[in-house]
Amino acid sequence: MRKFTLLLTITIFLFIFSSCGGGGGGGNDAPAEGKITISGAPDTITIIDTETNWYEYCCFVIVVKDANGIPLNNVNLSISYPWAIPNPPGLVQLYDGDTPEDSPMDVTTDGNGAFYLKIRYQGGLVEYTGSLIVVSGSLSATAKFEVSTE
Repeated sequence: MRKFTLLLTITIFLFIFSSCGGGGGGGNDAPAEGKITISGAPDTITIIDTETNWYEYCCFVIVVKDANGIPLNNVNLSISYPWAIPNPPGLVQLYDGDTPEDSPMDVTTDGNGAFYLKIRYQGGLVEYTGSLIVVSGSLSATAKFEVSTE
């Protein structure tokens, strides 16, 4: 009986311990009462030229805050964009710093509760629009990213 009680106690402890924290990024998911914001981009990025060129846009600033408005560090984020094609890049490539990542990409917020997303995108003769989608736990946020030739 003593072995069973000890084994049961260890199992419960391991279950509780493993349920703390977050997913693949090594951080925590955003709390349900928190908020994700995306800033740093105009509603529409307009490219007017006659050639197909690659451009870089830096940066979308993604911030996760708790219910009191305090930024949260080490929060897991999943970021996707419908035109971001995995390697080799299609019309859009997402970056973690200088490293290209497939969409969706999994990252964590920094010590200030932020993640800085750089995007490399194709403009010129190509027009497209879509929503950048950021998810953490039960929270999500979107930002429109559009490339136009007019």
